[in-house]
Amino acid sequence: MKLAVLLLVAGCAVDPPSLAPQHPANPRAAPGRLAGAPATLRAGVATYQDVPAIRTDAPPVHHHHGS
Repeated sequence: MKLAVLLLVAGCAVDPPSLAPQHPANPRAAPGRLAGAPATLRAGVATYQDVPAIRTDAPPVHHHHGS
């Protein structure tokens, strides 16, 4: 009986949707697809002209010793 139920359930299973060729999880995707962050996340690519710079000089040296 259990085997019949298992075969019935397994027969109802559908194939998962195929992934696009450029999708990183696709094993047939181009090599190097996981080689670092995209260009928009790399340092120096994005600039924020509308955000004012708070400090341009070196931060002050401040040491806390004890209480």
